[in-house]
Amino acid sequence: MLVNEGSRSAKEILAYGFQQFNIGPVVGTPTPGAVVAGRPFLMSDGSLLYVAVADVYVNGDERLEGKGVTPDILVPFSPEYAQGADPQKERALEVALEAIQE
Repeated sequence: MLVNEGSRSAKEILAYGFQQFNIGPVVGTPTPGAVVAGRPFLMSDGSLLYVAVADVYVNGDERLEGKGVTPDILVPFSPEYAQGADPQKERALEVALEAIQE
């Protein structure tokens, strides 16, 4: 599974599950830990107030919010991405192909 700084919410929860249940390796860079669910509430003046309404706990009492998921295989974001290459995606595909061949 490929994750990076842009992986948030359910994508982080899925990556955490991949690691906890040994489904497969997580490749990329650490996720930001942005998993709290929010809900907008319409205020009487017409503005919206966005409030956290649900949190995610792992291992019983540990919050995933603010912690994120650290990949099993770290592949830093690089300047090559600006030139059309995607080293994170390429490494994730290599890992997936290796797993299929085993």
